[in-house]
Amino acid sequence: MELRKVALLTLIVAVLWSGAALAGGWQYSGVGARAKAMGGAYRGIADDGIGAYYNPAGLAFLKQNIFNLTGEISSPRPTATPNFEANGYGFGYLDGQKRYSKDESYLMGETSLFFRPKKDNNFVFGLAFFQGYDQNTTMNLYQLSPAYNSKLQISDVNHRSNFDVITWQPTAAMKFSHDRVAVGVGLQINRGDILVDQVRLVDNPYPYPLNVRPYDKFVELYSVDGYGFGVGANVGVQFKVSPKVTIGANYVSASKIKMTGDSKERIYLPFNDGFAHLYMDPQAIDYQLEVDSTFKGALIGNPSEFEVEMKLPSEFGVGFSYHPNEKTIVSADLVYTRWSEFEDFQIKFKNRKNLHEYYARWDAMFTDVTVPFQWKDKIKISVGLEKILNERWTYRGGYMFDQSPVPDETFNQLFLDTGTKHHFNAGAGFKLNERVSFDAALELVVYSSRKISTLADVNNDRYWDNFGGEFKNLSFNSTWALNYRF
Repeated sequence: MELRKVALLTLIVAVLWSGAALAGGWQYSGVGARAKAMGGAYRGIADDGIGAYYNPAGLAFLKQNIFNLTGEISSPRPTATPNFEANGYGFGYLDGQKRYSKDESYLMGETSLFFRPKKDNNFVFGLAFFQGYDQNTTMNLYQLSPAYNSKLQISDVNHRSNFDVITWQPTAAMKFSHDRVAVGVGLQINRGDILVDQVRLVDNPYPYPLNVRPYDKFVELYSVDGYGFGVGANVGVQFKVSPKVTIGANYVSASKIKMTGDSKERIYLPFNDGFAHLYMDPQAIDYQLEVDSTFKGALIGNPSEFEVEMKLPSEFGVGFSYHPNEKTIVSADLVYTRWSEFEDFQIKFKNRKNLHEYYARWDAMFTDVTVPFQWKDKIKISVGLEKILNERWTYRGGYMFDQSPVPDETFNQLFLDTGTKHHFNAGAGFKLNERVSFDAALELVVYSSRKISTLADVNNDRYWDNFGGEFKNLSFNSTWALNYRF
């Protein structure tokens, strides 16, 4: 009865966390309070429920059944100072003004439940739930220039990105060779969520003189909100070289997530009453009416549905742990992530409202969105230390060096990974009794700053693919965990 109650509690917690977690740069710095306190250097350890994320093979060395419940508060603080200019002039962005993301903290969580059958001490199975990818930024970076349209103002939420991937991972692990070798396999069921509000500058479809400054670009604000599912795998191995040294490695496969949902495209037309009188030819009365309507400063919207495919990258990690004595663990990990597999976003809008009954040029301005990434494969390196002080208390510390995969040519506000990240971690564990223990971790993430001086159109679609300006980021995270062994 006790096992069934714990299993039911795990399922309920996973469902609740899935709603809470979808709030919260892109691949998160890790999961689990103990592992995060050690900087994520955990592939040579991974001997608890959350270890399924780092190396499923480590679960084979569990001595008891274990239930874990973890909560995390993430507080990113990105800033942007736009400098979005081309040919010496701007386009309505708040150039030179330091802008801050909406000041919020985001709740995330992990939970796991693993069993070690009494009849087979070599086999462990169970379920882990965690959030491995997370990006959340909301900024006001744009205002309509009065010279362009003095009648309307754009929403303050004009640059928002919220991407999350949460994973359910049923996992099994087994020991071999006199408890020296273990392998583990996890099936990853990934749910991806996307919420984007983004300004895009559309070419004015009218000829000279209707396309002169400040009307050479029309202002579009598009929004998408949806989700989807994909599958992948997490495979690991551990080898105990000696009683003091363990080596571990894992491979996480790429995973494609096809997301669908609701979308809305809005174009803020310019306001200039005088343009309607440029055409006095009686034979061009329809064209005159079209120009007159276009330059009345109206807002035209086109609600629809959308679809986009997101491919999570594969990664390979290796790590080791060294136990110089019974009370100390020193660990290190190296992870290679194939960010080049994180393919361009092709946001396709479906079932748009037909605007041909108004003017064909209006309809032609609503097009699909392509966001090129062209990210580079990168590594991250972690080191960690754990020290048991007494029967109750354990202290931990760690550091992670994480390279940014984003080149200047495609750096934009969707993913504010401004540069190389330095993670400074510390934490502690408290053992209440033989069954119950608590872990806590604090993390400071310091990002290198990024300055983009030149706008780029890498795929030649007449839209700029990066964002000019200076960008900085800093994040404070805290993680808290309850462990119950039975």
